[in-house]
Amino acid sequence: MDDILTCLVRGPASKYPRGFMWLIPAWFAILGGAAVIVGTAASSTGQMPLWLGGTELAGLLIAACTALCVCATVRHHAFRADARGIWLGVRTARKHPKLRQVHLAWSDVAQLKLFPRRYGVLVEIAVSPGAAIVRRPSPSNQALLWLGALAMPGFGRGMPALTTPTADPPRYQVKICDRTAAELKLALVAIKPEALPVRVVTTRTALRFTVPPPGKPYSRPPTPVA
Repeated sequence: MDDILTCLVRGPASKYPRGFMWLIPAWFAILGGAAVIVGTAASSTGQMPLWLGGTELAGLLIAACTALCVCATVRHHAFRADARGIWLGVRTARKHPKLRQVHLAWSDVAQLKLFPRRYGVLVEIAVSPGAAIVRRPSPSNQALLWLGALAMPGFGRGMPALTTPTADPPRYQVKICDRTAAELKLALVAIKPEALPVRVVTTRTALRFTVPPPGKPYSRPPTPVA
């Protein structure tokens, strides 16, 4: 049986689309506005004291902060790797799992970079130029998704942010929270192709020099000579 590396991914990116966190304060702002309108109308008629409306707003603020903290620190098993490649996304029983997951064969991966972080390690997966990737929605489509999700929280959840790479150059970023950079590199070396480079970047200066500036063509890093 092939060795399978499974890691916990931190944050809402494995379950929710990009920008989902901004909807939480929007929802509670709408609820807070409704509470202010109802409380002002009720206090003017003497049906409800003004201090009671203040406690409702305080309760909504606490609930909003709690929801943001939970979404920002939630963990899911959304990173798996074996001899065939890398799977990003949470496993699902849906008929169309590709809507929730993405598979990257090792031949589609140009480079792996590991950045030590307080929560564990940030994995950056650089994609080869010829790899088939799931494109991010355009700004207009993203705005429509946000508006739909604002009215219906379950709307537009078919493309988690983890499964759509950033652009120029295309790369996936995964927040691993149950391993250190050294441990993850050792585990990846045991299952990845020998020619695929894995780098541990410890400073922001090194990060600036490894990411090409906007407008520069992206090319696959040279294969190291044994």
